[in-house]
Amino acid sequence: MKKSTTGSSEARVERLALKYRPKSLQDVIGQEYPKRIIAQLILNNQSCANLLLHGSVGSGKTTLVRIYAGALNCQSPTATGDRCFVCDRCRALDSGDNAGFIELDTPKFRDLAGLKAEIDRVLEAAAAAGRRTVIFLDEAHVLSRYRDSFDFLLKKVEEPPPGVSFCFATTAVERMSEALRSRTIQLEVRPLTHAQSVGLLTRTAKDEGLTLHTEAISLLAGLGEHQPRNMLQALDKMRLLSDGTEITRDRVAAVFGVDYIEHLIQYFEALGAGDLRRQTESFLQWSDGIRNKVRLIQLFLVGFYYIELCGLDVSVDPVVASIRLEERQRVKSAFAGRLPDIDLTTFFEGLLGVWPVVTVDLSDEALLAILLRFQMVANRSAPMLRPETSVARIRPERIVEADIGGDAQRRVTTDDDAKAPKDPAYLNRSHVRSIFAAASFLVQQGYPSFNARITIRHRLFGHQDQAAASDHFKAFSSALKLQLVSCGGSGLRIFVQERDEAEGSCGRVIAHVSDVEKLGRWMLKWHRSSRLAGAEDRAVTMDIGSAGRRLDEHWRCVRWLCGGFNPADPIHSKIEIEPDYHRVAGDIGKRNRQDQSEALDAAARIKADEKCGIDLLSAFNDRKWDRLYDGWELDEQVYREQRRSQLEAAMLELRARHALDSASYSDEMRGYEEAELRSNLAASAVERAWAIWDRS
Repeated sequence: MKKSTTGSSEARVERLALKYRPKSLQDVIGQEYPKRIIAQLILNNQSCANLLLHGSVGSGKTTLVRIYAGALNCQSPTATGDRCFVCDRCRALDSGDNAGFIELDTPKFRDLAGLKAEIDRVLEAAAAAGRRTVIFLDEAHVLSRYRDSFDFLLKKVEEPPPGVSFCFATTAVERMSEALRSRTIQLEVRPLTHAQSVGLLTRTAKDEGLTLHTEAISLLAGLGEHQPRNMLQALDKMRLLSDGTEITRDRVAAVFGVDYIEHLIQYFEALGAGDLRRQTESFLQWSDGIRNKVRLIQLFLVGFYYIELCGLDVSVDPVVASIRLEERQRVKSAFAGRLPDIDLTTFFEGLLGVWPVVTVDLSDEALLAILLRFQMVANRSAPMLRPETSVARIRPERIVEADIGGDAQRRVTTDDDAKAPKDPAYLNRSHVRSIFAAASFLVQQGYPSFNARITIRHRLFGHQDQAAASDHFKAFSSALKLQLVSCGGSGLRIFVQERDEAEGSCGRVIAHVSDVEKLGRWMLKWHRSSRLAGAEDRAVTMDIGSAGRRLDEHWRCVRWLCGGFNPADPIHSKIEIEPDYHRVAGDIGKRNRQDQSEALDAAARIKADEKCGIDLLSAFNDRKWDRLYDGWELDEQVYREQRRSQLEAAMLELRARHALDSASYSDEMRGYEEAELRSNLAASAVERAWAIWDRS
């Protein structure tokens, strides 16, 4: 393509993007999945399929559709799914014949009637042309502003004339109707990788005779958001303004208004020197909004940590990626000069821990307060002490299926439930896991332990059908809760529904009973007139266990409730259910098999964790089978109560401190510091599982 020396600067900006626009799938950089699908459609007898391409502006959506339309009309497609470029139709296309590609500028339509008229016109023209035709609607999401527009298109897309393909492109696929999307092959067009972007710009610059510095290429790639058209337009702008000179990073930064790299370097040099006055002056002299300055400081911090301290080639931001080695060395030397005996990697990890995520919810005042706190930490002469985490302390060799603790184990075991055997005639692993978690949580929260095993036999109340039995059990459970409370207990219970071949549907409950005699009298009277004659006393029964050692009776109740656990599950033998408790739970269909009081469910456990700042421990989840029944929960209850008091005291102190400050950002800072306080307390407790399970 011959270079032009005339025309507006706007034309020059777009020129490289047009000149180097791919004409074949082989020329398209990246986008392997869309290219593979389009190639397959061409190789499959040049199939006319409806496509929906979605991705950012300048990503290449229209280019791919044009390539598809050209290949559809080629008389001899290649083995890669591209057009041949030598047949009559390919030569006609290159000469400007776009009969096989009709592009509609969707935003230009003022109403649905205009859209309908234009679609009908192009369909009629396509039918008359006697060749394959692609009707392309760009920015198709704009049609969402017209009622029924997608419904109208749906009919056309489902039943197009032979040889007609509808293709849509959008930067907001979520605004397209689900019905229309489902009738298309959806292809996501993604940004290029950093390496692909650099390669594209490097080759293009070479072809154009431009000399680009490496840092300038990285900055252009980032400023173009790694989208081909945007990057080539950015390069075109630099070509227009370079006057044949070398294109440097600083020149690119100046042209695109991101010439604040030196401010960043000076600011971090002042941080390294521990000079608060220089830090403040550098920040104030930097001409930009507070939010963007804070964002860039964070990004530089992350980029410096990865690139300079960890030796990783990571691009976190175009500006940061374009910073030269000698500039990073200036910063490193400043910190090393003040902190010669400090491990800078550890020091910077402490700095990274100070920052929150910068969101629109934080005002400029709050951001300035956070920045001041960050500077105070950076100006210290020692690393910020941070709680050790599982990443630092859990040794890889200990993370095995049979011996693992903490949150990682909870994820493993929960995922493992899906692999466990399932039989509708038995309780499955997830049922048993829930029972153990609720029972363990009950003790850790300081509630009285279970001592009662209660069974209600619905057949003896005249309920043979499972649906009626389930409704009956619900009524009994609600009444039982009220009686447990009236007897001086918490009313908390865990229950399971089963269906015994001999006795029919049964409900089994474990609970703590404070007044055994009073509850026993109530159970004898409850709905007694509805019970079968001669079986009144067996309709509802209760077994009360002795106190025993620590939590012996509590866990005996749990094992009894789990008696219908699937014996084929490998974990069955681990929890050592007494043989007398073994039974078939029975198939109860889609009815709820197992449940517990609301105060013991997962939501309540999460809420309780938040109050004391640490996660619930579970010997079952952590597969510490030898610790299931030794009563460790009693000690954990004391620890959780101490942690709860500690967190409450810290929160009161924090709120009291902020109450003295009437600034508008006080609430924002308090919220941020509360979240950080909770995070630090949680991090300090990560290792508790190891400490408890390793205890002899």
